[in-house]
Amino acid sequence: MCDRVPKWLKKWSSDGIISRINTPDIRKFAADTRIPIVDLNEQLRGMKAPLVSNDHTAIGRLAAEHLLQRGFEHFAYVGYNGLYWSDCRRDAFAEAACGSGVCDVYSCRAQAPQRFRDNTWELEMEHVIRWVKKLPKPVGVMACDDLRGLQLLEACAVAGITVPQDVAVIGVGNDDVACEVASPPLSSVILNSFRMGYEAAALLDQLMRRERVDMKERFLPPLDIATRQSTDVMAVADPVVSKAMRFIREHACGGIKVTDVLRHVLVSRTVLEDRFHRALGRSAHEMILEERTKRLKELLAHTELSLSDIADRTGFKHVEYLCTVCKRETGWTPTQYREEHGQKSDRPFQIDR
Repeated sequence: MCDRVPKWLKKWSSDGIISRINTPDIRKFAADTRIPIVDLNEQLRGMKAPLVSNDHTAIGRLAAEHLLQRGFEHFAYVGYNGLYWSDCRRDAFAEAACGSGVCDVYSCRAQAPQRFRDNTWELEMEHVIRWVKKLPKPVGVMACDDLRGLQLLEACAVAGITVPQDVAVIGVGNDDVACEVASPPLSSVILNSFRMGYEAAALLDQLMRRERVDMKERFLPPLDIATRQSTDVMAVADPVVSKAMRFIREHACGGIKVTDVLRHVLVSRTVLEDRFHRALGRSAHEMILEERTKRLKELLAHTELSLSDIADRTGFKHVEYLCTVCKRETGWTPTQYREEHGQKSDRPFQIDR
């Protein structure tokens, strides 16, 4: 609903409302009604209703960490100027990236529409193309949502800029269809939409029962990153680290050790570790474990494989160690991670730590 209050709404009888109100007129109407209401859109405050929304600061930080881990030294952000959620994500992203001490943050200066209508996409595309051409390369770019990410990918294609080698792009929302059909497929921050809906419904149920409800705002952190080709790159100048990381990405789940990496790049362990810490701030072993953990999370979320099968496919020799790593790296046991992120299964895991 993007216009004035429709006539049918004024006569509508309901027991409760879960809303994403985005105009002042409808907000005022909702605020004045006696119908129990829970809001999902913090862009327009003042309804005196419980609010459930995303933690935009956590979203921006997570996207920055994702690009920092890939070795980028230049960063940019493209969003909607003046929109609360976009500005919050931008500020958190900039702060997290600049915390590394080597950050250049850019922002699209054009006043973007809240939604792409008519020919606004084409009109704004010229500006986005000029903007992305001027960025230092390679650069990691956060788009405030997946739609902005798709627009940026198209701008790069028109400008002849390679993704992710020159510009790595990460969006927000993880729209599976849009992200997968993008060229290249778009990495995206996964929001906890299921939990948001559950929390809103639980609050509305309390209100409809005339129970006392805490009116504080509730902000839910994102779940994870869905890594796709648009950020599948390691932007480091050190040729040894770059070669080692290509080997690690290809063979980490095959059970390789640091000694296998050393044989591939033909340097001493001391030299390899020194270069890894200089370029990435982490050891080669930590990078191997990160690749295995990434695959572990994918299999937990998108398959119903047993833990034994997942261990075989991710390079973990023992299921117990897999459980330990999962808990340490994600904060969840394998069972909890699968329940929170992916397919539900009535078949319990045999081992869970």
